[in-house]
Amino acid sequence: PRNMHPRLYLNLAHGWEDEFKNHDCKTASKCRAETWRALSELVGEGAVRDIGVSNFRVEYMEELRALGLQPISAHQMQYHPWAPESMRAVVAYCHQHGIAVTAYFSLGGLKNANKALNMDAVSAVAAAHGRPAGQVLLRWALEKNVSVIPGTGNPKHMRENLDVYGFRL
Repeated sequence: PRNMHPRLYLNLAHGWEDEFKNHDCKTASKCRAETWRALSELVGEGAVRDIGVSNFRVEYMEELRALGLQPISAHQMQYHPWAPESMRAVVAYCHQHGIAVTAYFSLGGLKNANKALNMDAVSAVAAAHGRPAGQVLLRWALEKNVSVIPGTGNPKHMRENLDVYGFRL
């Protein structure tokens, strides 16, 4: 596509369409705008269906909206019950503007997963529902209208992760 940022073109040419990185811009704001223009052009050409962001603050999403280009379809971010208020505000903004939210580190992240799964409050809720603590944390996000992408290589945990729809908190 014309006027595509060289980094985006390189990524697309090599099949890395899910990993658009932008490191060659003069300012972060300009880089976000150039990247969004290029991605919007790809949507217009039918090369991609939807485009989204990851770890964006509300003000960054407002910058993109102000461009008047393709809407943000999805936002991927860390989200769990102890997420700070700033992350909760991002989720609220996304819901207000029809942006799908997908959470990673729903179980507390690489460093905090064991701590989160063993918290007294989480354990109590899990016991009350007869469910593993991990299911409680995933279900919490789902009930907040946030999709989850838990990662595991453990078949037992995979089955547990898929079994989060049989109860409500």
